Amino acid sequence: MKVIPYFLLLICTFNLCKAQYISAEKSTYKIVHQDTINIRGVVYDASGQPVPSVIISSKNKQIIFDGYPVYTVTDSIGSFKLQGALVKDTLEFMGENLSIINNGSRYIEVHLPQQNESHIIIPGAVTARRQTNKNPPPVFKVQTDVTIMDYYGIAITADAVFRAGYQKFVDYIRSNIIYPEKAIKNNIEGDVEASFIIDRYGVVKEVKIVRGIGYGCDEAVVNAFINCPNWKPEIIMGHSVASRSSVTINFKLTDK
Repeated sequence: MKVIPYFLLLICTFNLCKAQYISAEKSTYKIVHQDTINIRGVVYDASGQPVPSVIISSKNKQIIFDGYPVYTVTDSIGSFKLQGALVKDTLEFMGENLSIINNGSRYIEVHLPQQNESHIIIPGAVTARRQTNKNPPPVFKVQTDVTIMDYYGIAITADAVFRAGYQKFVDYIRSNIIYPEKAIKNNIEGDVEASFIIDRYGVVKEVKIVRGIGYGCDEAVVNAFINCPNWKPEIIMGHSVASRSSVTINFKLTDK
């Protein structure tokens, strides 16, 4: 008879370990008005291999449970879908020493940083006048009396250099992007991030979108790199080597 109580104790302990939250007997709620988006993507390591079982969390703490962020986990091929992220958010990757500031992108391809990787954020925004009124933000009923466990994250950033100078690169990119009419009509705003390879001769190659918002904006960014002037290649131990860089371009509609 002593075995039965011990077995029941093991079952209770197992169930508590699996629990992600502990609710009060009588829950309380509050109403929150905010825009959210669903983000999908893939996480790769520095060699280009998908990384499974990475916990990715949003800063949104007001969607289901009050004060606790939403999160997801990459599957066996490094893919993920994060539902309920903020439009302007910081995504954190547990155990990978990485966080990403996301500004409206619905798709993110994450490459864990390596030593010779750099990144440029283009200042300002590609703008156009809004043609359609924005819809009011959706309403969420957020539970306020819950306890949730397990949450991690660390930040990281990087820079890049252009042969003709930083401002020349900014001017070149901005002058070669036009806000797509389809995106304007559908009130599409946010960041588009493109990665590219700078070969050992300084030639830009393999431009691809790693964060996109669609509606022609992604293609507009890729096309801006056609005939891009050469870069000064990365130098390691006195030798020119190929390196990866990336840029972020903000698309923003104005009401003026």
